[in-house]
Amino acid sequence: MKELIKQCSSVAGAGFAGACCLGATAALSVLTAIGAGFLINDAILIPLYLGLLALSVWLLYSSARSHGYFAPFWTGVGGAIVAFAGLWILPALVYAGLAVLIGGSLWDFWNMRAARTSPR
Repeated sequence: MKELIKQCSSVAGAGFAGACCLGATAALSVLTAIGAGFLINDAILIPLYLGLLALSVWLLYSSARSHGYFAPFWTGVGGAIVAFAGLWILPALVYAGLAVLIGGSLWDFWNMRAARTSPR
């Protein structure tokens, strides 16, 4: 369960950074309210967004490596690429890519639980 929380937290952070990059009013208001208005600059947000996406993919890889089933990892990689490219192509792609990344994380969690309960 701890792995799923880490994976979903990093995707949630990437989602928040993506929302800020896209100019979502609620996300920008939260940053301003907590005194982090300096983060509104895309020169800071885009590397942060990319770093959180990379963290999500790395967590998926390390989890997939432990049980040996890499399909959720590749699904997450595809979702991360779509989520990053969506910043410049179409904002809806950002959220669709993040949804695929979350789906890959849940799929990986399901596989990890199945691997732990099956006798070897």
